[in-house]
Amino acid sequence: MSERYIPQITEASIPEDGAWAELENTPVLILSIPEWKEMIEQPTEGHQYVWMYDRAEDAYLFCFRLSSRLERAVAFPRDHAGLLLQDEKAHRPFSILITGESLEETKKDTPLLLLRHVQLKRHPQAGW
Repeated sequence: MSERYIPQITEASIPEDGAWAELENTPVLILSIPEWKEMIEQPTEGHQYVWMYDRAEDAYLFCFRLSSRLERAVAFPRDHAGLLLQDEKAHRPFSILITGESLEETKKDTPLLLLRHVQLKRHPQAGW
């Protein structure tokens, strides 16, 4: 049995931009987080994640830890990045692809961080 992931991170980044796409017949949420440019090329095999809900900010938090023990969190405020989670694609398993570039500047050779097999467990008090 693997250890349960309990986030130790104290801050989260809000994506500058985001969009849905499809990769190998799986929905993919593509996020632009420029302040993460330096960590994008980390290996993602064996990553762990947990979704949390911040009632005060009305935001979902996607917290994850890579096998290198590097930990990050993405904030999805309801009326900003949270709009992406209200899409029907977010109601089934999906992947998250993170770039340190703006989505318009992303090219074939742009470094990307791919987190597969993500499923959002919605919080009953969120209502969205």
